[in-house]
Amino acid sequence: MKAIKATCFLVTIIAVLLSFFIYPHLPGTVPIHWNAFGDIDGYGPSWVEAFLFPAIMAFMLLLFVIIPKIEVFQKNINAFQRQYWLLCLSLQSFFLVLFALTLSPNFGYRFNLSQLVALPFGMLFISIGVLLPSFKRNFFAGIRTPWALANDEVWRKTHEFGGKAFILAGFATLISAPFPKAVFLVLIAAIMIAAIASVVYSYIEFKKHKKIRL
Repeated sequence: MKAIKATCFLVTIIAVLLSFFIYPHLPGTVPIHWNAFGDIDGYGPSWVEAFLFPAIMAFMLLLFVIIPKIEVFQKNINAFQRQYWLLCLSLQSFFLVLFALTLSPNFGYRFNLSQLVALPFGMLFISIGVLLPSFKRNFFAGIRTPWALANDEVWRKTHEFGGKAFILAGFATLISAPFPKAVFLVLIAAIMIAAIASVVYSYIEFKKHKKIRL
C-alpha cells in the first residue's frame, strides 16, 4: 500500500514539474477545448492548459490524504486502503494521460482526440469496476446511494453489481475507439447506463432487504 501511495505522489509531482517546464515553450494562445468529434473548437491562454490538470491532480491527492482522517466510517476506509490508493493512482494516471494528450497539438502532433481519449476513459472505467467490490461502506469512494449507505449488505451487493456495470462500460468505450464520430456518444451512454443501473439496483436491493427484515 505504501508503494502505491508513494506512486500517487510521484505521478502528481511529475505533472507539476512538467507544467512548469512546458509553460515557457507554449504559444500565447493554445487549444483548450475539443468538440464531441475530437476537433479543436476553443482556444485560451497557455497558463490554463499548462496548470489546470496538475492543479486538479494536486487537489485530488490532497482529498485522498485528508478523507481517511475525517471519514465517519474511518475503520471501513482503513479496511480497503490498498484499493483506496489504487483508485487514486488510476485517477492520477488518467489525468496525466489527458494532460499529455491536450499538450501534444502545441508540438506538432495531430490526431483525433476522441479516438485517443477512448483508451484512458475505457481503462479508467474498467479499473473502477475491478476495485468497486472491494470498497467498504463510506461517504467518499464508491456508489454512495442512501440505500447502500444505510446497510452493509446492500452496499456489498450494489458494488458487486456496479463493478460489473463499470467494466462493461469500459469495454464498450474501448470498442468505440475506431469510430471517432461515435466515441463521445458511446462514452456518455455507457457511463450513464452503468451509473443509473447501479442506483436502481441499489434501491431494489434495499427494498428486498427491508422486506426480509420485516
